[in-house]
Amino acid sequence: MAEFDNDEMSRLKRWWEGNGSALVIGVVVGLAVIIGWQGWNWYQNRQAAQAADIYQQVEQGMAGASVDDNVLATVDRLKNDYSGTPYAADAALRLAGYYVEQQDYDKAREQLVWVSDNAANEGVGHIARVRAARLLWTQDKPDEALSLLDTDHPPAFDALYAETRGDILAARGDREGAYKAYQVALESLPPDIASRALETKIADNAPADAADAPTDSNSASS
Repeated sequence: MAEFDNDEMSRLKRWWEGNGSALVIGVVVGLAVIIGWQGWNWYQNRQAAQAADIYQQVEQGMAGASVDDNVLATVDRLKNDYSGTPYAADAALRLAGYYVEQQDYDKAREQLVWVSDNAANEGVGHIARVRAARLLWTQDKPDEALSLLDTDHPPAFDALYAETRGDILAARGDREGAYKAYQVALESLPPDIASRALETKIADNAPADAADAPTDSNSASS
């Protein structure tokens, strides 16, 4: 038995001499990954908690009829130090809404562009981009608005982008372009969304020789 144990110990020693370093390195790396991941989660949670507290200051500051320098500084702080949290984009969107109410469209668009470029949530970014395009349209800059809409986006946003494009083209008198854009929007519309408004826009811009405005099963939900 002792001889067997010695043989086993000899083999273990030789194996350790050949593989021990790699084993130690693997364990160390594995521990580093686990600790790093836990540390990153802790940091993310801490950032989110701090951002939530700061966002409350924005909500309180914007509750009145005006926005002072403290609110603007707080929004900038969220954007600069907590851009990876949803609170930064929400604060910028709220500030953009305030500027729209004040008819300060340049400042509103500046906030929306920041959200479209930096929002942690991709969907929020695309919504901000479309809003920015509508602001450009409001400022009588349809070409810039259409250019802003000419960007890659997930299929889930096809209807939103296409309808906005159709609205701008219709306002420019491009009935054919608007008609096509509205058709794309209707075809991309989720089945649970009412479609009557889009169908009306299609009918209003349909060519003279077109058949009756297309109907869609979506209209049943309108």
